Amino acid sequence: MNKLILTVLFFTIGVLAYSQTKIDSITHSILGNPVSIYEFGAPLTSCETNFENLFKNWNPSNVTNAREYELLDFKFVETIADTVRYSFYRNYFSGGEPLCCSIASFSSKTSKLKNLNGKPYHEETENSERFVRATYIHSELFDQRGLPYKAKKILSEEFKRQAQELLTCEINIDTMELKYISGDIIRIDTLRSGSDPFGKSVEYIHQSYKLASTDSISKDYIDISLKNLKGNSSPNEDSFDDLNMQRKRALILEELLIERITQQVLFNKLVHFGDKVYVVMFMYNGAMYSVYVICNPDTKKVVVDHFFNGVTIRTRK
Repeated sequence: MNKLILTVLFFTIGVLAYSQTKIDSITHSILGNPVSIYEFGAPLTSCETNFENLFKNWNPSNVTNAREYELLDFKFVETIADTVRYSFYRNYFSGGEPLCCSIASFSSKTSKLKNLNGKPYHEETENSERFVRATYIHSELFDQRGLPYKAKKILSEEFKRQAQELLTCEINIDTMELKYISGDIIRIDTLRSGSDPFGKSVEYIHQSYKLASTDSISKDYIDISLKNLKGNSSPNEDSFDDLNMQRKRALILEELLIERITQQVLFNKLVHFGDKVYVVMFMYNGAMYSVYVICNPDTKKVVVDHFFNGVTIRTRK
């Protein structure tokens, strides 16, 4: 059962922490460099341009399952003008309420030997698919359907109460003394698509992370959580499954706390008084959803969004 704890880790370090990622891959050479779905198209002359681009770009060419969604409208909500509203949005975006997305991407470059006027040549075909699914990052805490038995065993009623309280309680990091842990993650991944020997990509990933907490980072977090993420844990070292139930629950609760605090630290770096809040409404699988987005009126760029901002478009097709 590493799903819950690894979900927290990848969300914290890969998306919302102080994270800088460098990816050199065959995928980039095939399809071009990624651009935010908000910024592909018309130049950003206002915050509203982001959403106009979003609605134009949300199609099967860019999102394979785009027709599962119906983007309805976007509206301006308010300008963040005081500490009360600033604190509200900082807690909202660091909690469990915002809708998130899971993205599955598949890209390949295939080559076929052909003949033209008696001369052989290779015809190359570039293919890519991108599936976007709406989800909540900590849905396991509220709905345990489909989870394996050992996962459900961890999620006792008392544990769920503690975890849900961590996600919903109001936190003000401005009044806290924080402790930090930082480092680097270097990983090389080889991804294959189909049976064609050319249908693969190699990614070199270098991430720098800086995580924050209100307490000292535990040995279990360093020895298990970070090493699992880096992919360099030893078979002789403890894994999450080796921990007793008390330590498993304590580690997951620590993950949740670190996630919330780190997100709030990042929020302070990205969001300022005067930034504008918008909401995007859409239908998905028969249900209506609202996604809140914060835009900087000076740069005209989206600075906080847990759903659409992770969707990118390749600059070359």
